Amino acid sequence: NNQSTAASAQFLRSSRMDRCRLEASRAMMDFLPTLKKAIIKETDITAEMEELKSSRAQKKENGGGEQSGNIRLREGELWNSIKNKSITRLMTTIYAHTIVFLVLTVQVNLLGGRLLREEQQEESQEEQASSPSSDGSDRYRSSHKTVLAKTYHHVFSTGIPALVEAVGKATDDVLQNWDVLGGDDVSLDDVSSWMETVRDSIEKRQQKGISSALVQFIIPDGAEQSNEESMDELARYILDETYDLLESPTYAHAERMCLNITFTHLRVDGYAKLFPPPTINDMREEEENDGEERKPLAKVITHLQKQTVATFYKPPSHEEEMKDWEGVFRMMEEPLPSAPNVYIPKFFDAVTELSDISFN
Repeated sequence: NNQSTAASAQFLRSSRMDRCRLEASRAMMDFLPTLKKAIIKETDITAEMEELKSSRAQKKENGGGEQSGNIRLREGELWNSIKNKSITRLMTTIYAHTIVFLVLTVQVNLLGGRLLREEQQEESQEEQASSPSSDGSDRYRSSHKTVLAKTYHHVFSTGIPALVEAVGKATDDVLQNWDVLGGDDVSLDDVSSWMETVRDSIEKRQQKGISSALVQFIIPDGAEQSNEESMDELARYILDETYDLLESPTYAHAERMCLNITFTHLRVDGYAKLFPPPTINDMREEEENDGEERKPLAKVITHLQKQTVATFYKPPSHEEEMKDWEGVFRMMEEPLPSAPNVYIPKFFDAVTELSDISFN
């Protein structure tokens, strides 16, 4: 009857969307090394670190001679460059991670939904013609590779360098009065204030618009899009639909929610641990320092460098995965190694809505 047919169709759709979540998770893990490499390339501090080592050796040789003042000035410049690049790397990683996570969610569900509709249409035609039709899974895989190659070639070759440049400029403005070599120390609120100010600059949060703040780093310009005409029809369809969805209020809402929860996670489970709550014995000292725990700026920068890797590139351990595993996909006894965005609930409403609209 109609009721059982509708229930069967809904179950099939739900199962396919579960599979799409698995595919997006696999693809996310595949992209992480490339993502990390692209961001590190744009925020490399190797030259600064090598020059600092050289300057320390030079100071020992000079024994505090006339050159020591110039060397110290140069060291200050190098440390401030490391400071700015480290914060730029952290914040760019948050933005790039969000871009990859959400665009994969859109594209994998677009492909999955299209394939399901084609299969259902073919089944209907087979019933009428009583002859088998070709399986569309090979064409799906081919188009999937084409779409991923086109999208992420632009993101990694053009989008991320532009994103690093924008974040770097905002970071330089925010941190220009903070001096590492001068012995500045910072509080938890200081670090959070840096993040929020850069976010205001990049995300244009004061404008309260309904469009994505990061879409400019994802969608290529008209000239680059014109080179995509030679693609097969399915890949062309997925890319066109991707661009439309990226400019939708639904995508913008999911992006804002993911960024908010990511920055909250980074603070609570990341750099806030560098500033533990004061004990009773610390109260008197805290009062003398305006009630805030403070740490040397150099130590905070080093901690944030490590936090970038721990938060975005280090997958959860097997024990952590199994502890939270509830078999939500109903397809296996153990989870796949997941991307380190597990702090975003798998059924987070904004992401689920985006997945649902993409699949339809």
